[in-house]
Amino acid sequence: MTKPTFKKFAFGLLFYTILVILWGAWVRISHSGDGCGDTWPLCHGQLIPEAERGKTWVEYGHRLMSGIYGLVVIYFWWVARKIYPKTHFARKMAFATLIFTITEALLGAKLVLFGLVTTNDTPYRAFVMALHQLNSFMLTGSAALAFSAATLQSELQAPSKEDKRYRYLPWAIVIIGITGAWASLSNSLFPTENLWDGLLADFDSNSHFLVRLRGLHPVLALLGGGSLALFFWIKAQTAESLLVERRSYQMSLALITAIVFGILTLLLHAPVWMKIVHLALAHSVWVILLQWVFFVRAETVHLDNLEASPVKS
Repeated sequence: MTKPTFKKFAFGLLFYTILVILWGAWVRISHSGDGCGDTWPLCHGQLIPEAERGKTWVEYGHRLMSGIYGLVVIYFWWVARKIYPKTHFARKMAFATLIFTITEALLGAKLVLFGLVTTNDTPYRAFVMALHQLNSFMLTGSAALAFSAATLQSELQAPSKEDKRYRYLPWAIVIIGITGAWASLSNSLFPTENLWDGLLADFDSNSHFLVRLRGLHPVLALLGGGSLALFFWIKAQTAESLLVERRSYQMSLALITAIVFGILTLLLHAPVWMKIVHLALAHSVWVILLQWVFFVRAETVHLDNLEASPVKS
């Protein structure tokens, strides 16, 4: 496989990664986590289950997609080893994708084998859900960075002191994402009739801890996401290169879109399709942010399809 083909392969893998994660969210939202019983990786102890229940096929479909994904990731890592030296960032990220694929599978198995599915509302499930969300971000992030590194014609240089300032920015999205996972779980387990009743329940000391936690997400999304959107908008005005300017505008627009869609999702009582789209937007914001941090370091390196030409003298 050539390097240009690997770049296309990496982009396709990133798309498939997000697709598998979204299907996993559908498993949780539809309470299909026990669709294959308490057996893993087989479904009801069978390679191909014989069942009429829809939830079985929802869960089985996710396991099948995940199994295929695992094989693709192994091949992806093997190809990266063949065409890149050990120090190349694309090879490192291909290996990271393999590691996070394994941990993602183990976390998924833990949810099933320990009964942390359907109506389980224990603190332990909330903790594992947080780990699952974190690992999902790491998985999409490593695939996205493998693709980004594959666009460079030369190896990425060590980050400067200025570049290192931005390495903490992604953690803001991670924290918002984890609270979003808790909010989504709470809305699935404890749906409300209207927004007012939901707000009253959020501040009721007698409410379930997941209900009291779900208010964190919209607050952090508005404050944190809004602040980041303003930061990237200002950064676009002062960018030293066309590449960073474009990425900054993309980041600001993606954050604003996610915030507006999140508000609409809340006002419309979080219908299933909006939950799925909201999660897709969250991973899109995450991917664009990681690529922004990456390309800030690489702004002076010539890219295959985009030249980081200066826009200011």
